[in-house]
Amino acid sequence: MADELVPEMQTSALSERSIVLLLAAVAFVIALSATVMFPLGPFVVVDIGGSPDVLGHLGAVYSLAAGFGGLAASFVLDRFDRRDALGIIVAAFTLATAASAAAPDIASLMMIRALAGLCAGPIWGLLVAIASDVVPVERRGRAMSRMVGTYGLALVIGLPVGTLLGAMPGGWRWTMLGLALGGGVISAATVVAIGPRRAHLGDALHIAPRADLTNVLKLMVGQPSLTAFLMIASTSFAALLISPNLPVFVLRNTELGAYGLSAVYLIGGALTLAAMPLTGRMIDRLGALPVGVTAAVVTTIVLSAAFFAEVPLLLILPLLAMVLVMQLVRSTVTQGSAMRVPPPAQRASFQALAAAVTNFAQALGASTAPFLLSIGPDGRLAGMDHIACLAIAASWAMPFLLLRLDVVLRRETQHRGIEP
Repeated sequence: MADELVPEMQTSALSERSIVLLLAAVAFVIALSATVMFPLGPFVVVDIGGSPDVLGHLGAVYSLAAGFGGLAASFVLDRFDRRDALGIIVAAFTLATAASAAAPDIASLMMIRALAGLCAGPIWGLLVAIASDVVPVERRGRAMSRMVGTYGLALVIGLPVGTLLGAMPGGWRWTMLGLALGGGVISAATVVAIGPRRAHLGDALHIAPRADLTNVLKLMVGQPSLTAFLMIASTSFAALLISPNLPVFVLRNTELGAYGLSAVYLIGGALTLAAMPLTGRMIDRLGALPVGVTAAVVTTIVLSAAFFAEVPLLLILPLLAMVLVMQLVRSTVTQGSAMRVPPPAQRASFQALAAAVTNFAQALGASTAPFLLSIGPDGRLAGMDHIACLAIAASWAMPFLLLRLDVVLRRETQHRGIEP
């Protein structure tokens, strides 16, 4: 499925950069909504009851709901103005986030978080689809790096602020309410500012007509889509093998302590803010494959050093921070490459499917890790070396799948007689 050479003309007078920054701001709200629950979790169970192990289920419910939401939305999103669809779904997401602040017990909170997750998957699909409409292919690496980089910013802000506010009486409720109000304002401003997004419906530019059920099913099973989805799944699976278990590893296997754990996230987030623009520029200049190979090499070195060797205390902090950075670097490469697959008329459907694949793979990674981990007699977390091996193997799947994606897209382009 070839990509068009020129981005679609839209009615908004905003520049390409301004639109991408607005979309990234909404992506930041979505990322912060997910990450802030990690530091808030312990305070939540103290306030409304429940055991600490239920926090893992709380995160799993959100991810699985986001996956199902993206899957369901993929069949209908491209039938509507992207701006209208985004406005409706972010309004529902904002209401669900606000409602979580009033949850009377853990079961209610879990159901409300599931509703928020149902909206999160389609929102990400729409954000990436709009960015693809606006940004020409030669600059999409940079655009994708800005959007994925918001997760690094969420780490920098979400963990320390969430911990600080959560420690106050009822602080977790005020945090969720504040996130709903602030995120609602950002999302509303973005929806108004970007203007109508209807070119994919087949208007004056004669872009391909709206996708129906049959077209979406064909999109799902096409070779480019399957290759892209497998690439996204391998990256997401590898990330969630490590991330949920990183805090336990830091607290039990190192001398960093709780303050060191906060520092891991702060440094990781700060490094991500620096690494994402560089990653985007390199993708645009060199192509995704060289960047993907480099990311796999660096990931192998970082994970091997962090989990196979005894590292001095001064080095373990930046090493563990780099684990977080490389997860987002790989995500930038895979998501940016996948943007080449769908035609304009099916971009939102494809990206919603990609969001579903991401969340399902994350849930699989998070649920696989406990089978390989245990707490040893000395209280240390055992098995992280096995987890690291599996994550390294999954990380190396990315460059091979990138190569396969290039071949499949080139073949389809030649078949249609269209320039890629």
